[in-house]
Amino acid sequence: MLRMPGGALTRDAKKNLERFFATSAAREIEDDAHSWSVIEWTWGSGPPIRVHLRDENHEVIDFVMDATGVWQLSREPIDRKIALHNDLAR
Repeated sequence: MLRMPGGALTRDAKKNLERFFATSAAREIEDDAHSWSVIEWTWGSGPPIRVHLRDENHEVIDFVMDATGVWQLSREPIDRKIALHNDLAR
């Protein structure tokens, strides 16, 4: 599942998110068993356009569209700096 941000967006931010949402990568993420949330995105006119997603396991996928319209994907593990409730119950 892919959760897009709600609330007020600038015209450019909305256009950038719509461009990302129209990609095949967004369709694949939407069909994923994990729940992915858009946590950061480009608010100004692009390119480049950046969209960062995070799932419930704190995994992150970064998408960047360059000036030629090509989207690149990178994954990165997140080193948690804040303990989760489960970590404190030991």
